[in-house]
Amino acid sequence: MKLNLFQDENLKEEKVDIHYTNMRPVIKQLIDTVNSERPTLSGRPADEDIDDGEEIILDAKEIYYLDHVDRKLFAYTKDGVFRIMNTLANCEEMLWNYGFVRVSKSNLINIYKIKQLKPEVNMKVYASFDNGDKICINRSYNKSFKDYLQKMRRMG
Repeated sequence: MKLNLFQDENLKEEKVDIHYTNMRPVIKQLIDTVNSERPTLSGRPADEDIDDGEEIILDAKEIYYLDHVDRKLFAYTKDGVFRIMNTLANCEEMLWNYGFVRVSKSNLINIYKIKQLKPEVNMKVYASFDNGDKICINRSYNKSFKDYLQKMRRMG
């Protein structure tokens, strides 16, 4: 992909032109960024039992993974764990263009936050993150995970 940048101090309004052959996730990311529609999730610290109405806005790029436990959805970041008021399916749909892929019935992971992929003797693969957490990539999701990685590599 070729990028051309032009500075013109006489412009009345900034503009971005995108020329593409087919709508790929990277093109969608560019469009969303220009339109300021980068996905965010709202939540609250997971250890707070009282709902005082305070919400924290989480930028998707800061999330390592999402975990669905006991009918509750949690986002894991460098800064902590946050309870997300959304469904895993909605988050999967909203975040698939941004490096998030489902690796089990209850987990979505951000491929850009993976530090290491480690296969185990029992045919399981574990994704390790900078924060020390590990998520198992379920065998039934392994092929779709690998396909997703290939697709994202082709875009990058």
